[in-house]
Amino acid sequence: MCSVLSATPNWFDSHQYLALWLEGVALLAIFIWDRLDSRKQHEETLAQMEVMRNQARATETAANAATKSAEALINSERAWIIAELVSQAVRTSDNHWCRFVGSGLVSMSTEEVLAGHHLRYKLKLTNMGRTPGQIFDFRIRYSCLGEGVRDLPENDGGTQASYRPFEHLLGGNGQTVEIVEPIIDVGSYMGDDVDAIKRFDKTAVIHGSVKYRHMFSSADDCYADFCYSYTVSQERLSTVGRHTKQRQQKAN
Repeated sequence: MCSVLSATPNWFDSHQYLALWLEGVALLAIFIWDRLDSRKQHEETLAQMEVMRNQARATETAANAATKSAEALINSERAWIIAELVSQAVRTSDNHWCRFVGSGLVSMSTEEVLAGHHLRYKLKLTNMGRTPGQIFDFRIRYSCLGEGVRDLPENDGGTQASYRPFEHLLGGNGQTVEIVEPIIDVGSYMGDDVDAIKRFDKTAVIHGSVKYRHMFSSADDCYADFCYSYTVSQERLSTVGRHTKQRQQKAN
Protein backbone atom coordinates (compact mmCIF):
# COMPACT_ATOMS: atom_id res chain seq x y z
CA MET A 1 0.00 0.00 0.00
CA CYS A 2 2.72 2.43 0.90
CA SER A 3 4.66 1.56 -2.23
CA VAL A 4 1.78 2.45 -4.52
CA LEU A 5 1.24 5.86 -2.87
CA SER A 6 4.89 6.63 -3.06
CA ALA A 7 4.99 5.67 -6.76
CA THR A 8 2.22 8.06 -7.84
CA PRO A 9 3.97 11.36 -7.28
CA ASN A 10 7.09 9.91 -8.90
CA TRP A 11 5.11 9.24 -12.11
CA PHE A 12 3.72 12.80 -12.25
CA ASP A 13 7.12 14.16 -11.47
CA SER A 14 8.57 12.31 -14.44
CA HIS A 15 5.66 13.25 -16.78
CA GLN A 16 5.05 16.93 -15.95
CA TYR A 17 5.31 17.91 -19.62
CA LEU A 18 2.41 15.56 -20.41
CA ALA A 19 0.29 17.03 -17.64
CA LEU A 20 0.97 20.53 -18.88
CA TRP A 21 0.11 19.51 -22.44
CA LEU A 22 -3.16 17.97 -21.30
CA GLU A 23 -3.98 21.10 -19.34
CA GLY A 24 -3.24 23.24 -22.40
CA VAL A 25 -5.44 21.07 -24.59
CA ALA A 26 -8.25 21.38 -22.05
CA LEU A 27 -7.91 25.17 -21.91
CA LEU A 28 -7.87 25.37 -25.70
CA ALA A 29 -10.99 23.22 -25.89
CA ILE A 30 -12.71 25.48 -23.36
CA PHE A 31 -11.68 28.59 -25.35
CA ILE A 32 -12.91 27.12 -28.64
CA TRP A 33 -16.19 26.08 -27.08
CA ASP A 34 -16.61 29.54 -25.57
CA ARG A 35 -15.94 31.17 -28.94
CA LEU A 36 -18.38 28.88 -30.73
CA ASP A 37 -21.01 29.56 -28.11
CA SER A 38 -20.40 33.33 -28.35
CA ARG A 39 -20.61 33.20 -32.14
CA LYS A 40 -23.89 31.34 -31.94
CA GLN A 41 -25.27 33.92 -29.52
CA HIS A 42 -24.02 36.71 -31.80
CA GLU A 43 -25.73 35.14 -34.82
CA GLU A 44 -28.94 34.74 -32.85
CA THR A 45 -28.72 38.40 -31.77
CA LEU A 46 -28.19 39.52 -35.37
CA ALA A 47 -31.13 37.41 -36.48
CA GLN A 48 -33.32 38.96 -33.78
CA MET A 49 -32.18 42.45 -34.81
CA GLU A 50 -33.01 41.70 -38.46
CA VAL A 51 -36.48 40.52 -37.42
CA MET A 52 -36.95 43.74 -35.45
CA ARG A 53 -35.77 45.84 -38.42
CA ASN A 54 -38.18 44.02 -40.73
CA GLN A 55 -41.01 44.59 -38.28
CA ALA A 56 -40.10 48.28 -38.02
CA ARG A 57 -40.01 48.60 -41.82
CA ALA A 58 -43.35 46.83 -42.10
CA THR A 59 -44.84 49.15 -39.46
CA GLU A 60 -43.45 52.22 -41.24
CA THR A 61 -44.78 50.99 -44.59
CA ALA A 62 -48.20 50.38 -43.09
CA ALA A 63 -48.20 53.83 -41.46
CA ASN A 64 -47.19 55.51 -44.74
CA ALA A 65 -49.88 53.60 -46.60
CA ALA A 66 -52.46 54.64 -44.00
CA THR A 67 -51.34 58.28 -44.25
CA LYS A 68 -51.53 58.26 -48.04
CA SER A 69 -54.92 56.56 -47.92
CA ALA A 70 -56.20 59.23 -45.53
CA GLU A 71 -54.76 62.01 -47.72
CA ALA A 72 -56.34 60.46 -50.81
CA LEU A 73 -59.71 60.29 -49.04
CA ILE A 74 -59.46 63.92 -47.93
CA ASN A 75 -58.41 65.07 -51.39
CA SER A 76 -61.35 63.24 -52.95
CA GLU A 77 -63.83 64.95 -50.61
CA ARG A 78 -62.34 68.36 -49.80
CA ALA A 79 -63.11 71.71 -51.43
CA TRP A 80 -61.00 72.64 -54.47
CA ILE A 81 -61.67 76.24 -55.44
CA ILE A 82 -60.42 77.59 -58.75
CA ALA A 83 -60.31 81.26 -59.72
CA GLU A 84 -60.72 82.68 -63.21
CA LEU A 85 -61.20 86.08 -64.80
CA VAL A 86 -64.36 86.28 -66.91
CA SER A 87 -64.64 88.91 -69.63
CA GLN A 88 -67.63 91.25 -69.57
CA ALA A 89 -67.51 91.60 -73.35
CA VAL A 90 -67.23 89.37 -76.39
CA ARG A 91 -66.12 89.98 -79.95
CA THR A 92 -68.62 88.80 -82.53
CA SER A 93 -67.87 87.16 -85.87
CA ASP A 94 -68.23 90.52 -87.65
CA ASN A 95 -65.49 91.96 -85.39
CA HIS A 96 -67.77 94.01 -83.18
CA TRP A 97 -67.51 94.15 -79.42
CA CYS A 98 -70.62 93.45 -77.37
CA ARG A 99 -71.20 93.51 -73.65
CA PHE A 100 -73.36 91.09 -71.70
CA VAL A 101 -76.68 92.44 -70.50
CA GLY A 102 -78.73 89.82 -68.69
CA SER A 103 -78.80 86.77 -70.96
CA GLY A 104 -78.22 88.79 -74.14
CA LEU A 105 -75.61 90.93 -75.88
CA VAL A 106 -75.62 94.65 -76.58
CA SER A 107 -73.23 96.26 -79.07
CA MET A 108 -70.63 98.55 -77.61
CA SER A 109 -70.07 101.99 -79.09
CA THR A 110 -66.78 103.06 -80.59
CA GLU A 111 -66.32 105.43 -77.68
CA GLU A 112 -66.76 102.57 -75.19
CA VAL A 113 -64.21 100.42 -77.01
CA LEU A 114 -61.72 103.27 -77.23
CA ALA A 115 -62.22 103.82 -73.50
CA GLY A 116 -61.30 100.17 -72.91
CA HIS A 117 -64.68 99.01 -71.62
CA HIS A 118 -64.22 95.75 -73.56
CA LEU A 119 -61.28 94.96 -71.27
CA ARG A 120 -63.30 94.66 -68.08
CA TYR A 121 -63.36 91.38 -66.18
CA LYS A 122 -64.99 89.81 -63.13
CA LEU A 123 -63.42 87.29 -60.75
CA LYS A 124 -65.32 83.98 -60.84
CA LEU A 125 -64.80 81.27 -58.21
CA THR A 126 -65.83 77.64 -58.69
CA ASN A 127 -65.67 74.88 -56.10
CA MET A 128 -64.67 71.72 -57.95
CA GLY A 129 -64.65 69.65 -54.74
CA ARG A 130 -67.47 67.74 -53.10
CA THR A 131 -67.74 69.67 -49.85
CA PRO A 132 -68.07 73.40 -49.07
CA GLY A 133 -65.09 75.73 -48.87
CA GLN A 134 -64.84 78.86 -46.73
CA ILE A 135 -63.47 81.78 -48.73
CA PHE A 136 -61.70 84.55 -46.79
CA ASP A 137 -60.23 87.05 -49.23
CA PHE A 138 -58.56 87.62 -52.58
CA ARG A 139 -55.67 89.63 -53.98
CA ILE A 140 -55.27 91.04 -57.47
CA ARG A 141 -51.91 92.19 -58.79
CA TYR A 142 -50.76 93.86 -61.97
CA SER A 143 -47.22 93.50 -63.29
CA CYS A 144 -45.80 95.17 -66.39
CA LEU A 145 -42.85 93.11 -67.58
CA GLY A 146 -40.05 94.91 -69.35
CA GLU A 147 -38.68 94.15 -72.79
CA GLY A 148 -37.21 90.66 -73.02
CA VAL A 149 -38.86 89.49 -69.78
CA ARG A 150 -41.16 86.57 -70.55
CA ASP A 151 -42.10 85.31 -67.10
CA LEU A 152 -43.06 86.61 -63.70
CA PRO A 153 -40.22 86.87 -61.21
CA GLU A 154 -40.57 84.56 -58.22
CA ASN A 155 -42.87 85.98 -55.53
CA ASP A 156 -43.67 88.98 -57.73
CA GLY A 157 -45.74 91.41 -55.68
CA GLY A 158 -46.90 93.39 -58.70
CA THR A 159 -46.49 97.06 -59.58
CA GLN A 160 -50.10 97.52 -58.51
CA ALA A 161 -51.93 95.37 -55.99
CA SER A 162 -55.28 95.33 -54.25
CA TYR A 163 -56.64 93.26 -51.37
CA ARG A 164 -60.30 92.53 -50.69
CA PRO A 165 -61.87 90.58 -47.82
CA PHE A 166 -64.62 88.31 -49.13
CA GLU A 167 -66.10 85.90 -46.64
CA HIS A 168 -68.31 83.41 -48.41
CA LEU A 169 -69.15 79.73 -47.91
CA LEU A 170 -69.09 78.19 -51.37
CA GLY A 171 -70.86 74.86 -51.78
CA GLY A 172 -69.28 71.94 -53.59
CA ASN A 173 -69.95 70.05 -56.80
CA GLY A 174 -69.28 72.94 -59.17
CA GLN A 175 -71.08 75.77 -57.39
CA THR A 176 -69.86 79.21 -58.46
CA VAL A 177 -69.87 82.81 -57.33
CA GLU A 178 -68.96 85.90 -59.35
CA ILE A 179 -67.46 88.90 -57.59
CA VAL A 180 -68.86 91.99 -59.24
CA GLU A 181 -66.86 94.48 -57.16
CA PRO A 182 -64.26 95.42 -57.91
CA ILE A 183 -64.43 95.16 -61.69
CA ILE A 184 -60.97 94.33 -63.01
CA ASP A 185 -60.32 97.03 -65.61
CA VAL A 186 -57.31 95.84 -67.61
CA GLY A 187 -57.19 99.04 -69.66
CA SER A 188 -56.93 101.08 -66.50
CA TYR A 189 -54.13 98.87 -65.20
CA MET A 190 -52.10 99.22 -68.41
CA GLY A 191 -52.45 103.01 -68.36
CA ASP A 192 -49.52 104.83 -69.92
CA ASP A 193 -47.83 101.54 -70.86
CA VAL A 194 -50.49 100.56 -73.38
CA ASP A 195 -48.53 101.76 -76.46
CA ALA A 196 -45.39 99.91 -75.38
CA ILE A 197 -47.50 96.81 -74.72
CA LYS A 198 -49.04 97.01 -78.20
CA ARG A 199 -45.52 97.24 -79.66
CA PHE A 200 -44.57 94.13 -77.65
CA ASP A 201 -41.93 96.11 -75.79
CA LYS A 202 -43.72 95.28 -72.54
CA THR A 203 -46.09 92.56 -71.32
CA ALA A 204 -49.12 93.17 -69.12
CA VAL A 205 -49.86 90.46 -66.53
CA ILE A 206 -52.85 90.23 -64.18
CA HIS A 207 -52.29 87.71 -61.39
CA GLY A 208 -53.40 87.01 -57.85
CA SER A 209 -54.76 84.49 -55.39
CA VAL A 210 -57.88 83.52 -53.45
CA LYS A 211 -57.50 82.39 -49.85
CA TYR A 212 -59.84 79.69 -48.57
CA ARG A 213 -60.04 76.68 -46.26
CA HIS A 214 -61.63 73.26 -46.63
CA MET A 215 -63.61 71.56 -43.84
CA PHE A 216 -61.01 68.86 -43.13
CA SER A 217 -58.35 71.24 -41.84
CA SER A 218 -58.31 73.97 -39.23
CA ALA A 219 -54.57 74.63 -39.41
CA ASP A 220 -53.85 75.10 -43.12
CA ASP A 221 -54.88 77.86 -45.50
CA CYS A 222 -55.40 77.02 -49.17
CA TYR A 223 -54.72 79.37 -52.08
CA ALA A 224 -56.06 79.30 -55.62
CA ASP A 225 -53.51 81.18 -57.74
CA PHE A 226 -54.45 82.63 -61.11
CA CYS A 227 -52.42 84.37 -63.80
CA TYR A 228 -53.31 86.00 -67.13
CA SER A 229 -51.29 87.91 -69.71
CA TYR A 230 -52.68 90.41 -72.19
CA THR A 231 -52.74 89.10 -75.77
CA VAL A 232 -52.39 92.10 -78.06
CA SER A 233 -53.65 90.45 -81.26
CA GLN A 234 -56.90 89.35 -79.60
CA GLU A 235 -57.27 92.26 -77.19
CA ARG A 236 -58.05 89.90 -74.37
CA LEU A 237 -56.48 88.12 -71.39
CA SER A 238 -55.05 84.63 -71.86
CA THR A 239 -54.42 82.26 -68.96
CA VAL A 240 -50.85 81.37 -68.03
CA GLY A 241 -51.02 77.73 -66.98
CA ARG A 242 -47.71 77.43 -65.13
CA HIS A 243 -48.81 80.09 -62.65
CA THR A 244 -52.35 78.78 -62.26
CA LYS A 245 -52.16 76.33 -59.37
CA GLN A 246 -53.24 75.26 -55.92
CA ARG A 247 -51.04 75.62 -52.86
CA GLN A 248 -51.36 75.17 -49.12
CA GLN A 249 -49.53 76.59 -46.10
CA LYS A 250 -49.85 76.79 -42.35
CA ALA A 251 -52.26 79.44 -41.14
CA ASN A 252 -50.76 82.45 -39.39
